[in-house]
Amino acid sequence: MSTDISGLRERYRPAKIKVLFVAESPPDSPEYEVRFFYNSRQERHDHMYRSLMEAAFPDFRHRPGEKDAWLRRFQRAGYYMIDATDRPVNRLSPLERREELRRSLEPKVAEIGRLIVAGTPIVLIKKNIFEAFSQPLRDAGHNVIHKTFLPFPSHGHQARFIEACSKCLRTSRGAT
Repeated sequence: MSTDISGLRERYRPAKIKVLFVAESPPDSPEYEVRFFYNSRQERHDHMYRSLMEAAFPDFRHRPGEKDAWLRRFQRAGYYMIDATDRPVNRLSPLERREELRRSLEPKVAEIGRLIVAGTPIVLIKKNIFEAFSQPLRDAGHNVIHKTFLPFPSHGHQARFIEACSKCLRTSRGAT
């Protein structure tokens, strides 16, 4: 699946990244329906996509078949999302999940350094990602633009995520 998601993500990479979002990982999913933010053909159980688009674009309304157009708009705005690890961790135990994120930390910080220029705003999504990556990214000279974690946008946290993410994007406009 890693090759599939890398190709899907790369299709929507902006020429210049203005805001970088770092989420946890793509969810473990069956091969026939790769559940992934950048999979324009997958629209079920897509909390991250819907919530992030709503935070980024006040005029967003989810309509089946329009995901590619919204992902292209996200790209044109200079927004890009990567994962802390490309290995799905949603079915791992908490200990295995922490270990996977710990292993991915150094290579991911290096990758981020190749993706963005100094000062580019970074938004970390999910408590464990904020806790694991915030300080190492700041120590490496990166611009994490929020002081507390953004919740994952599911299980009733969508409104909180949208509000916090919208605030981050307003802050980023002053940083770019």
